[in-house]
Amino acid sequence: MASVKMGVAGRAALGAVFAATLVAQAAGMAHAAAGSSSAYGVKATLGPINVAEAAPTAYPGGPGEATVANVSVGGVGSVQGVSTTSTGNDQAGTTKSTSKIAGADLNLTVAQLATDAVTTTCDAKPGSTPTGAVSIVNGTAKAVTPGAEIALDASPAPNTKVTLPANAGEVVLNEQTRNADGSLTVNALHVKAAGGPVTGDLVIGSATCKAGTADQPKTGAITATSVDEDGDRVAGVAYDLKTLKSRAAAPSCTGNNTGSCTFDDLQPGSYQVCVTDVPDGYSMPAQRCSATVAVDGNHRHVRFVIPEEHGKKD
Repeated sequence: MASVKMGVAGRAALGAVFAATLVAQAAGMAHAAAGSSSAYGVKATLGPINVAEAAPTAYPGGPGEATVANVSVGGVGSVQGVSTTSTGNDQAGTTKSTSKIAGADLNLTVAQLATDAVTTTCDAKPGSTPTGAVSIVNGTAKAVTPGAEIALDASPAPNTKVTLPANAGEVVLNEQTRNADGSLTVNALHVKAAGGPVTGDLVIGSATCKAGTADQPKTGAITATSVDEDGDRVAGVAYDLKTLKSRAAAPSCTGNNTGSCTFDDLQPGSYQVCVTDVPDGYSMPAQRCSATVAVDGNHRHVRFVIPEEHGKKD
């Protein structure tokens, strides 16, 4: 009678285990947290001249793309062909922002600044420091009165400073700022006008990015349990765990005094548990290997019925 009660209890326990497994499956993935990115083409505060961020984009929330044919910077000049993009991947946690202009012509009264195409990029991915880059085509700075012309680096190193002619201030090329929240802001050109009628700040080509966190599959586990034909637990059964579609060595374990053995820290994949040995007094089960067991951050359970050799069970 005791064996029958234990068998019923065992079946009830297995039912509870199955319910718990379903809950574990539902929580099998650590979900990503989205990163962020943003960009704009031009922004200026030059004395009475104020230009709000032109062609702003952002991720998430949008817009993801923006273009402006021409941005007037008061009586100082203009920036042409502005286009920006801000994107991201929720699952991977990556983000990217880009700001492009076709050209710029600026007259700071005592000095002039001109470029053809300028491109600014900012890339971020989980586990790495965000990176940025700037390219400037045919960038020059020169005094209004005849004087030497300064060629701007085509691929400037981060935070390259160039003194403008005629004491008109300075321009920072590939200005990179690490922000407190972990994001990176990259400005292609940051003009700091000083020493003349036009003073203040003008930024051309700005991109900011911050990584999120990627989906991370949690490791799972498989517990193998052996019972006899009456439902009583059988200790000392040996198991191998096979990883399907892999030639990796099969881990093994032997059931404890509760008749169970657990393979843990399993990566997502398909597995099979096989009985390799049984204690004295028992025979190998008719079905030595379980059906395919899918693990994806959950805890799976398999059960084997181990027949006893007639007359040898105590």
